[in-house]
Amino acid sequence: MIIHFSSDDVYQALKLSYSNDEHFKQLLEVLTLPPLYTTLRINSVENDPDNNILLEEIQLHLKKQTDALCRPEYNMFIHPVLKDCLLIQNRGPKTIDVVDKEIIVDLSCGMAVLRGAHVFKVGIMGAPMSLRAGDVVSVYADLDGHCLKGTATCYSNQKLFVGNGVAHVSRSDLFNSQTLQSGIGILMTHPVYEAPSLAEMLTVRISSQNLPSIACVYALDPQEGEIILDMCAAPGGKTTHIAGLIGDKGLVIALDKSSQRVKKMQTLKKKNIEMYVFDSTKAWCPSADGSNRPPYSPETFDRILVDAPCSALGQRPCYKNEILLNQLRSYPVIQHQLLKTAVKLLKPGGVMVYSTCTITKEENEDQVSRLLATNPQIELIHTPYKLGGDALPTCDLSSEDKSKVQRFDPSFLYSDDKDLYNVDTIGFFIAKFQKLK
Repeated sequence: MIIHFSSDDVYQALKLSYSNDEHFKQLLEVLTLPPLYTTLRINSVENDPDNNILLEEIQLHLKKQTDALCRPEYNMFIHPVLKDCLLIQNRGPKTIDVVDKEIIVDLSCGMAVLRGAHVFKVGIMGAPMSLRAGDVVSVYADLDGHCLKGTATCYSNQKLFVGNGVAHVSRSDLFNSQTLQSGIGILMTHPVYEAPSLAEMLTVRISSQNLPSIACVYALDPQEGEIILDMCAAPGGKTTHIAGLIGDKGLVIALDKSSQRVKKMQTLKKKNIEMYVFDSTKAWCPSADGSNRPPYSPETFDRILVDAPCSALGQRPCYKNEILLNQLRSYPVIQHQLLKTAVKLLKPGGVMVYSTCTITKEENEDQVSRLLATNPQIELIHTPYKLGGDALPTCDLSSEDKSKVQRFDPSFLYSDDKDLYNVDTIGFFIAKFQKLK
């Protein structure tokens, strides 16, 4: 199975980025599958004695999960390069016999189940009239989005089997109750993919974060005493990672133009992070007052992260994408505006990292080519660790520059790679620049 695009124009535009049809097909196939590694970021300093205690607590929590569900323990290890990245090896796909009672969940709920979640009541769309708490059920994700809330008959449209579980609620409690439904509706005892449930594990010291997102901050390589700008900060994972690495000796300015997203970030706030609701494309002003509030004077920041808004086509698992061609084409415009502003705000000798969680050439390699062509004071440089692959062969970058970027391409799961955890990720792109003195 490959991703279904509602717009054929989007499919054709994306295909143009890839010179090899087999590569493109494999990529679209693997994007429908969940990664076989769950990645967590440990929010602590290196060599902290509390780290071992924290790892023991995580291992104990995972053992309680596997014991309760009669599963083998998960293999857990620290990434050999990203020392605050904890990898947990998932399992699947499993061959599971379906049962008669069928539960239909919405697509986002089904995708969450593939990554280790149980089914929450709010995600259940259809259930048989005979459903009672304690029943063993087969759970399907609605791929078409046509299942109406409260459906009782067998759903005949496209659906994806995600596993079996035990109902914690009856049909009448689900659809006839006057109260807002919350909590677990189906405990997934036999999912197609076994992965740890993270809901009870995430604390101030543990964050759920994809491996390339962690690698992105390592590419930025923040140092103590620096003033660092995160131009598109929400939801805040990379912001807090940067703040943790520089400790109290430095400052992170986190901008996002969405007031709602910045409000949600307030729970992550540390004393070395300042958050502002602001459009980062307008963050540069020659007559700025020199305060920490935006906009800012030219050459204010030592390092800048541009984790830009993007089409997010690298996210996994994904079975259906409804993005339209005009939406797809809008992202490179805003990305270039952000990069132009970042160049003005960066100090001479300063470092800038550009990243996206998408797979299009226009949003990745073409942004790098355009920035280099229009800003001679900027050069593309190598990242400290090369975990991703090279740029797409169809792009305009030189052979040397192609090797400097990191393109995380999960389609290379089909190749022999001993470090599978560096490949079995979401689709992602990282490029690192330095401003000449």
